[in-house]
Amino acid sequence: MKFYIVTPTYNSLEWLECCVRSVSDQVGEGVEVHHHVQDGCSSDGTVEWLEKWQKETLKKDGYIFSWEIARDSGMYDAINTAWEKMPLDVDITAHLNSDEQYLPQALQGIAQKLMSAPEVDILVSSYIVLDAASRYICHRRPVYPNLWISQTVCEMATCATFHRAETFRRREMKFDTQWRIIGDLILYRDIISTAPRFAVVPELLTTTFTVTGNNLGWSEHLAEEEARHLASLPSYIVKLRQFAKFVGNIKRRFCDLWYKAPKSYSVYLPGCTDRTEHQIKHPTSHWGCRTEGES
Repeated sequence: MKFYIVTPTYNSLEWLECCVRSVSDQVGEGVEVHHHVQDGCSSDGTVEWLEKWQKETLKKDGYIFSWEIARDSGMYDAINTAWEKMPLDVDITAHLNSDEQYLPQALQGIAQKLMSAPEVDILVSSYIVLDAASRYICHRRPVYPNLWISQTVCEMATCATFHRAETFRRREMKFDTQWRIIGDLILYRDIISTAPRFAVVPELLTTTFTVTGNNLGWSEHLAEEEARHLASLPSYIVKLRQFAKFVGNIKRRFCDLWYKAPKSYSVYLPGCTDRTEHQIKHPTSHWGCRTEGES
């Protein structure tokens, strides 16, 4: 299967290097990867590094690396631009932000699941949350998306969601660029409303998400966008928002009871060309503030 992975970036070279390496080592039996980086005119050395990386990997079997430098109106605009460049021979597409990484053989696991279930349009997997020092915070299991809950709560993590390319094209999926922070919620709400065929695979850990401190979800403008979105919804949906969050968390907790907790994870650290293995001492599905190694 051929994957087309999109990564938007802007002045995040330290994290981007790790992200790109984690995609490049996914190539293996039955898995080809085209990774495209869409950069918003960075000034931190990203352009020079992209040129160097492309030359180094030019002859790597099963791997294509492309990139473009262009001004955009934000992350979602950059992703839309990159998705428009998707080759026609792609089987599966996804987007991976520069502060995220794929775990070893993640795409092989995705390919195997989708090959055995050709009717599936979208596959949702599990991911691990790390702090800026790559220390474990928690792991998050996916739950089957619910149209009602999706109006106010984003139940799908972009880093661990994979789309069948044919369906993706046919439905002309893209982000609404009027939103700069909660575009994920809006996109997946709209996708869920079209009733696609989902495969929810909690046992498959594919990705790490890093809380760098600069994530858009922690932006001071988040409350403003959420308020604008909620104002467009029926009042009864808004009133039930906290209950929707509660239901989602309960579903994740129950889901986590059925599957083995992760014992370790292997990621690239800034400045390193090989993955580093980390042990998980106290696995949890609770996204708290404390990380392993803190007292």
